[in-house]
Amino acid sequence: MKASLTVWLCLTTFLWADSKPKTHSEVLIFTNVNVVNVRDGAIAQGMTVVIRKGRISGVAKVGFVGQGHDIQIVNANGKYMVPGLWDMHVHSAFMSPAWDEKVIYPLYIANGVTGVRDMGGDPDVLKNRSSRIESGELLGPHLILAGPFLAGGKSDRQTIAVNTPEDARQAVDEVKKRSLDFVKILSNVPRDSYFAIAQESSKQDISFVGHVPYSVSVREAATAGQRSIEHLTGILLACSSREDELRAQGLTALAKRDYAAYEKLGPEIIATYDRTRASALFLQLAQSNTWQVPTLVWTQANSRVDERDMGSDSRLKYVPASVRKEWDPAKLRERTSPEELMALKVEAARDLELVKAMHSVGVLFMAGSDGPDPYVFPGFSLHDELDWLVKSGFTPLQALQSATFNPALFLARVDKYGLVEQGRVADLVLLDANPLDDIGNTRKIFGVVAGGKYYARRALDTMLQQVEMLAARE
Repeated sequence: MKASLTVWLCLTTFLWADSKPKTHSEVLIFTNVNVVNVRDGAIAQGMTVVIRKGRISGVAKVGFVGQGHDIQIVNANGKYMVPGLWDMHVHSAFMSPAWDEKVIYPLYIANGVTGVRDMGGDPDVLKNRSSRIESGELLGPHLILAGPFLAGGKSDRQTIAVNTPEDARQAVDEVKKRSLDFVKILSNVPRDSYFAIAQESSKQDISFVGHVPYSVSVREAATAGQRSIEHLTGILLACSSREDELRAQGLTALAKRDYAAYEKLGPEIIATYDRTRASALFLQLAQSNTWQVPTLVWTQANSRVDERDMGSDSRLKYVPASVRKEWDPAKLRERTSPEELMALKVEAARDLELVKAMHSVGVLFMAGSDGPDPYVFPGFSLHDELDWLVKSGFTPLQALQSATFNPALFLARVDKYGLVEQGRVADLVLLDANPLDDIGNTRKIFGVVAGGKYYARRALDTMLQQVEMLAARE
């Protein structure tokens, strides 16, 4: 029977969602919810949010829904609503094949991560998965895709070799023809190939991102138009008073494959940190809108392989059994010399200081985890990254922006993502507590809306239980 429904602030109807989303519902309504505006940190209390066919159709004290019986109502009871989170550095089809699509992608949704930027992997697999996610066939976050890496050396399914400028131009053309979203470069790209990538990317109107190659300075990368720098690559070297000399030594060591000599340069780079050079560099990065994705959680995990309690992390049950064996702390310690471990600890501490200094002058940041790598857990570790950003001097709002509004701004998709506003895609996270009081509250997830489909806490727990069972077999 058709009816007209007006939803008021005082509406007390409380319909709990089933363990699976009601995919057939035309309209989804949240009442009595505190909406967090991640633009400025304002909180609109006691709001009604109306969702129609996967889009937010209204956010107001009063919501009106026309005729129709296919309506799902959730009394949020004072919970906090934020935009769906984005992890801007993942590899969802690059690591072990044990990370099956039904294992890795639900972990993102269960953690409120409704979008990821996949930074390199098999393009055919990724495009197939992306298409099925968008059609609703496969549960998972939106995928923004790099496809194959551009790197020196040899080509394979996941890499395009760019050993010459002509290789580089052809590689950019191939990425563009495959309708991928951006170009991803690695650290061993030759200097002349790097600038050919930059020129061809500009010509083809496609962004290029990634590592700053050994042969190129961060200043040159910013000037060339590299949109984002991953893992703070090249930043410390660019702050050294002996930058050119140490870069030359590093390139010589790499050419000879003398990795011991290359590793020894690390302490010298840190010892020659020049605050004046650093300030000028950071100002250039801010003015050129060169985004940083520091993946602090990845660096911190690498620096803690000597901690005896690593193997007791409760999140390991969601890691495929075969992968879990490779993550055995004893194995990781065997592969890491005392000198390497000390260098990793120094790097982890220094990265926090770098991020703080860069952020203080307006350098732009996005949150990314670089999972799945040892003890970087898909979905879960994005929340760890937000913690590390706060420890680096971000306010909780700024950390939250790095995983919501900033990714939407970077992707030029603010009209779709990153805000709880009318017209946006209904990717939302309902939290038990205010994340602006404590960024750790992003973990207190009451429910997730992904593409307009609501997953209550019970459904999310069921999702995690299913992943645990599948992971035990892999």
